[in-house]
Amino acid sequence: MSKTNAALNALQADAMVFYQKLRAFHWMVSGERFFQLHERFEALYDRWAEVIDELAERTLVNGGQPVLTLEAALRQATVREAPASPGAREMIGEVARDLGHLLASLGTALEAAEGEGDRGTVALLDGIRAEEEKTLWMLRAWLD
Repeated sequence: MSKTNAALNALQADAMVFYQKLRAFHWMVSGERFFQLHERFEALYDRWAEVIDELAERTLVNGGQPVLTLEAALRQATVREAPASPGAREMIGEVARDLGHLLASLGTALEAAEGEGDRGTVALLDGIRAEEEKTLWMLRAWLD
């Protein structure tokens, strides 16, 4: 397996766990910020559903095999599921931490793609990075 495909698989596995965590937070959020956060979590998981699809398809374009099952994603992921129902502020903090981790993994995948001259993967990941850096900035601003 190429370094790029290995990095894409690692990123996809983390993204799959992150996606499910966002869904859970969408369902579990409560309190005075319910409407704001319920909608935001939905927008985030919709975005990450697209990212997961793009990562899997890029792996296939590169001749690799994407992460196909939840079991495989959980086995490979370093992002962890939320074990309980945290409060709204803790949810945002956890999403921000996970997103920072995903951006670091994305950087690893970018380095691998650049090293292998895979311009298509670099272009894909650059687009994801730009969008998610802005999202992370917004989450951190919300926490301040």
